[in-house]
Amino acid sequence: IPLRLVGSEMCIRDSLQAIGCATYREHFAAIWSTEGMQQFLAQDFAPAPLEQSLADKHLHLWLLALDPQQQPIGFAKLNWNRPLPDGARRGAELQKIYLLKSEAGKGYGRRLLEHVLQRASAAGEPCLWLDVLKSNSGARRFYESAGLRQVDEVPFSTDLEQIGMWVMACDLPRTGERTA
Repeated sequence: IPLRLVGSEMCIRDSLQAIGCATYREHFAAIWSTEGMQQFLAQDFAPAPLEQSLADKHLHLWLLALDPQQQPIGFAKLNWNRPLPDGARRGAELQKIYLLKSEAGKGYGRRLLEHVLQRASAAGEPCLWLDVLKSNSGARRFYESAGLRQVDEVPFSTDLEQIGMWVMACDLPRTGERTA
């Protein structure tokens, strides 16, 4: 899977906005009202917040996953040096990793996650952590197969329901120097 480190160019922002909204709607439309979904997407994928996040390279790393025809099929967002919810340690937070449902089962998700783990390790982060909806057992199994383990749980709710999230983490080999 071709992966591209995202810069702040307008076309990259627009590609992230489109793939971000499309993948989030595909995966999470059932847990939000239409209005709630729009408000959530406006927080993360409206042009201004997305541009700010892309500009803050010392805080975030955005990766755009492209198919062999160079079309966006997914993305990941890492936040550097973030405390785990229990505050006991810090590491790279994998805030977002999504692929279009049509690309599931092709190995793209595995390769994107492996790339994320490599980038976090090369940046000198001691661990990678994320949270996953308690109701998303498939994603939890996927992360467990990559070496992440449940370390905590946190509340999460949408405008329709309370779901909760599992916090998952794994230690990373020290292959690089901290860049953030």
